Amino acid sequence: MYFVNFDLIELMSNFKRHKKPVHSLCWNATGDYVASVSEDAVKISAVKNGGRCVQEIACTGHPFQTCVFHPNHPSLLIIGCDTTFEFWNMAENKTMSLESHDALITALAQSPATGMVASASHDKCVKLWK
Repeated sequence: MYFVNFDLIELMSNFKRHKKPVHSLCWNATGDYVASVSEDAVKISAVKNGGRCVQEIACTGHPFQTCVFHPNHPSLLIIGCDTTFEFWNMAENKTMSLESHDALITALAQSPATGMVASASHDKCVKLWK
């Protein structure tokens, strides 16, 4: 059985950057950045700079839902939108879309061990991507 010592838990930062409710967030592989997702924007915050927003992308089509950093390409953020993936190359600030599910994408996860990304949706499917 595990017990949490709540006396050891300390708030390190509080990022209030979004205009709409935050749906999801993820860390990059080094722990230097946190990506946060609201339906209208994704913001990349630098943890070591007090949470300063260093990059952001606004939604221009389907509302954003969730995100994950690609396990093999650290400057590529995969954003789960309505039924599509939005691939954001942060180094070049370019995006590309891919139709991926038949209903709302609700979660993304990645595996550095396999280089794969998993997606879950209201279409009752979990899909694995390489």
